[in-house]
Amino acid sequence: MSTVTLHPPTRAPGARLGPVALALAVLLFGLLLGPTAGQAHAVDVRLLQRDLAGLSYAPLSGVDGVYGAQTTDSVRHFQRDNGLAVDGDAGTNTMAALTAKVKQVQAKAGASADGDYGPGTISAVRSYQSAHHLDVDGIAGPQTMGAMNIDRITSSGAGTSSDTRLLQRNLAGLGYLAAGGVDGVYGPATKNAVLSFQSDNDLSVDGIAGPQTDAALTAKVKQVQGKAATPADGDYGPATTTAVRAYQSAHGLAADGIAGPLTMASMGIARELGGGSPGGESGGTPTVPPLDGSVRDRIVQAARSQLGVHEWGNNCNPYGPCEAWCALFASWAWRQAGVSFSTAFSGDFYYYGRNHGTLHSGLSNPQPGDAVVFGSGPQNTSTSVHVGIIEKANADGTVDTIEGNSSDQVIRHHFSPAARGAYAIVSPAGG
Repeated sequence: MSTVTLHPPTRAPGARLGPVALALAVLLFGLLLGPTAGQAHAVDVRLLQRDLAGLSYAPLSGVDGVYGAQTTDSVRHFQRDNGLAVDGDAGTNTMAALTAKVKQVQAKAGASADGDYGPGTISAVRSYQSAHHLDVDGIAGPQTMGAMNIDRITSSGAGTSSDTRLLQRNLAGLGYLAAGGVDGVYGPATKNAVLSFQSDNDLSVDGIAGPQTDAALTAKVKQVQGKAATPADGDYGPATTTAVRAYQSAHGLAADGIAGPLTMASMGIARELGGGSPGGESGGTPTVPPLDGSVRDRIVQAARSQLGVHEWGNNCNPYGPCEAWCALFASWAWRQAGVSFSTAFSGDFYYYGRNHGTLHSGLSNPQPGDAVVFGSGPQNTSTSVHVGIIEKANADGTVDTIEGNSSDQVIRHHFSPAARGAYAIVSPAGG
């Protein structure tokens, strides 16, 4: 166990420290302790670092037994992903969550689930990655944990089951979550719904229903309630569902009680809020020829019909708000084929695939109509940077794609997915 004993500054008997020297000594001792005063005696630092490195929160080179700035920052990152107090202190709750996550990986990899991401675990994960056509590095990063069906981000922001049910009722009422998903459990379906709502509302896309997301969702529900002439309490319960059905019937809409895109448009409520231009919405309606064949055929036909479409202004496009629009285009192409999916964030395709069982292991078996997602993982817009639609899968392992927001237009590309930095291939459900 790596431990460090820190002692306060000493002085010779009878000697006195001057004010400046005393202040410097206190400062130095404080810096030595920093946020790690409780950590050095409470945690095996090398074990902590091995586990953080094994889950790709820190480099393997950082396993040095020193609880420094890099380890503190890695702990904070893990804490943010797991709904813990973000203080950089690997206390009891943080260590329990980290150990549990490592044990999940070890179990999936067929290693001894001892919570220590040591050489044996690295070797087992390498074997798992090789068998599942993943990059073989022994590290359980986003791709590997996705293939193992282990949630990397497990924080919810909802403190109790009743909080979660309210969140779920509101997401379901706005058409982001199936009615059967109101179960009080913040699982993958709820997280995916939160991600979609965040993407539509210019929020940080992290899958965590924190204060900003909750406030935006409540405000949107209150807008719907106001238009449907029911008390605007921010809870999309049975009374709101009934009032929205009455509104839909009166306005010639499908009376399902759900304030989806058509109902919200009829109410004059913006479902998607985007930055990038004063007006927000790009405007324009894409021209689409008649589509036929399978879901995959229709996706490819829709994507092909847009080749050459250019953006205007600052990222303005015909598929959604004036913002980075590769995901807007790709999800638009899916919707033309009847796939119920809308997003402005490429990482949402990864979560869609994981939740629908259509995520390809290790970029394997690409097919026309699939989405190919680029970057290092789905966590945020810095790690998930682009998405395109596969038009053709070639025998040599390359693909031809149609991609929006590529050189400011819809354009074709030909490449090897792995060589170009793809991290996921996702099929549409029912494709």
